[in-house]
Amino acid sequence: MDGVNDKSVVESVHSIVFKESESLEGKCEKIAGYDFNNGIDYGMILRSMRFTGFQASNLGDAIDIVNRM
Repeated sequence: MDGVNDKSVVESVHSIVFKESESLEGKCEKIAGYDFNNGIDYGMILRSMRFTGFQASNLGDAIDIVNRM
């Protein structure tokens, strides 16, 4: 590759990778673990596991689908 081609490749990649973030507020569930500063509520701990991480939230969605069957 020559210098001109390298520059256009870098600019192309930069324009694809570095995009302005958009707000996801209201579009999906917020991923957050249980707040132990509020004491221990075992029911809330179990319910909060649905939103503890990406995989947990997908598992929670799958459980909801199965429960609706």
